[in-house]
Amino acid sequence: MSVLNILFVGSDEVARSIAKKSDSRDVDNYVYKDLKEDGLFSTISILRPNNYPDKPKPFFTSLTVSDYGIIEVNKVDGSFGEAIVSMSSAGMKNGLVIINPSEGEWVDDSQVKTLLQQAGLSNWEFIENDGVVIREKLIGVLNQIKPNDEDGFVVAVDQAFTVKGVGLVAIGHVQSGKVNKHDELILAGSEGNAIARSLQVMDLDVEVANIGDRVGLAMRTAGPFREDLLGKGSILADSNERFVVESTSTFELNKAAFQKNELNAGDVVHLCSDLQFVVGRIRDISDYIQIDWDFPIVLNKSSQRNPLIVQLEANPRIMGSAKFK
Repeated sequence: MSVLNILFVGSDEVARSIAKKSDSRDVDNYVYKDLKEDGLFSTISILRPNNYPDKPKPFFTSLTVSDYGIIEVNKVDGSFGEAIVSMSSAGMKNGLVIINPSEGEWVDDSQVKTLLQQAGLSNWEFIENDGVVIREKLIGVLNQIKPNDEDGFVVAVDQAFTVKGVGLVAIGHVQSGKVNKHDELILAGSEGNAIARSLQVMDLDVEVANIGDRVGLAMRTAGPFREDLLGKGSILADSNERFVVESTSTFELNKAAFQKNELNAGDVVHLCSDLQFVVGRIRDISDYIQIDWDFPIVLNKSSQRNPLIVQLEANPRIMGSAKFK
């Protein structure tokens, strides 16, 4: 059962034409299940950040758990530029562009194509604004996803809470590998461990959750497990070898296209990686950037997306991607 997680920047109307709306918080989720001949199904899962560009955090965090992008272009402006540059910095090389001008606006296809190429998204394709056509294209992409045979797992946690009669529950995205029922769970930054008592994907009880799945994990903890550390941006894995925890980091910045601003010592930035959005202050800049984080970050060694450096006061807010030393 394959899953294609898609970051969609555009209108609710277009998203609804592709898939059924299933959840709405700071990020709207739309789901389409494609039934296969063997009775199993593959899933298109669209993540649409609410109130972007006014609220950037849901956009950047959704980007860290997405495999594919779709942008609905109503007009060519700074928000469009920031979106494509951010996707390029994250390493999202494939996606779709829907030209759908706002009333009174005109969008030049050739200008959009040139900007995509300059941003590093030359593989992105233009497609007509037809939900059925878009969905069929996405099913084709789904069918190209190879079966997952990777050992171990990493789960980026979106939320955690306690349910009466069930206990501690974490909901997150399987970023690599696959999680089995009764697997041991290690929480980055915490001692002790937990056991996956049960798993749910798409509100169904399952024995295994694969890469790309949004999974609910009912957990039984053991030892000095820090439940207070379990929440949005925390990492669960099968082994401590899957991640690195850092309070201070050194990295090289791969600067984003169109970004003219320079970082300086004392600047405040955010790391965006595997649903984390952590603030830090730059201590020193030479050949590399040294930074102190307000809260320890977790670097997932098998992350599918590049870690992003965001400065909320900059324009565009995406500074680029980080290569940690």
